[in-house]
Amino acid sequence: MDDEVVVLTSDEMKKRVAIWKDQVPNKTMMITQRMEGYKRDIYSIIGQGVSEDSTNKTAITDSTGFNVAYVGAEPGNGSTLHTHPEEVEVFIPFSGTWSIFWNEGNERLEAQIGPMDCISVPPKVMRGFRNIGDDYAHLLVMISGAENSTVTRPKNIVKEAATTGLSLDPEGNLIDASG
Repeated sequence: MDDEVVVLTSDEMKKRVAIWKDQVPNKTMMITQRMEGYKRDIYSIIGQGVSEDSTNKTAITDSTGFNVAYVGAEPGNGSTLHTHPEEVEVFIPFSGTWSIFWNEGNERLEAQIGPMDCISVPPKVMRGFRNIGDDYAHLLVMISGAENSTVTRPKNIVKEAATTGLSLDPEGNLIDASG
């Protein structure tokens, strides 16, 4: 058993606190956020998670093994189908009713979850989510891993995102052609 105890100062601990009223959403963290049905506010709370915006700000930078984001969306909005090559993604609604869906085409399935329900999607599974409630709602998203990895999407989604002015460079970083 490791008996070492770490003592932190108040200033050191303040770097590990995210006050909600101070959080600012990133409305172009992902190339799909300008597309109809996929507009959402993403708040990076712990770690970069999966961000395509290399300038993304995060409230708590130290993410050891996991990342936390809050997503806010109007009814009918959420995330397109996507996959993470090595990361588990966990969804827990704070408010509203959400559809978490997985697989493409005829194999597509979904689970509807509400406040404090939880679903865990394993790596390499194509997944997405949508606010299916009547009001703006928030969803907690946790992603395993400490690195900012890439997202894979169906090619038609990437092509449609480009029509909104958002695309990716060869390294997977967001390019905003709309200025």
